[in-house]
Amino acid sequence: MNHSTWKTHKAKALAEQVEELGPKAQAVYDEAGLAIHIAQAVYRHRTALGWSQRELAEHAGMTQPAIARLETGLTLPSTRTLLRIAAALDQPLFIGIGLAA
Repeated sequence: MNHSTWKTHKAKALAEQVEELGPKAQAVYDEAGLAIHIAQAVYRHRTALGWSQRELAEHAGMTQPAIARLETGLTLPSTRTLLRIAAALDQPLFIGIGLAA
């Protein structure tokens, strides 16, 4: 089994486990996915600028450990934090409810 097949198999197995656990588990799973998506976007934009975590923290008025925690994807940042990060990266912040276009 190659790596991409294994990842697909693992994701499918995890989704089945979440479905068995019910809506509360689905909410936790969805929140974790969102936190990871945000973490990846912040990392991608930060590195595109050639900034270290410390530099982003300075521009956002935050600490380097706070940026590191955000980029791990283990916590879901507040709206205030997202606004600070977006402004520091000179990027728009889009927040939506419902299906993405």
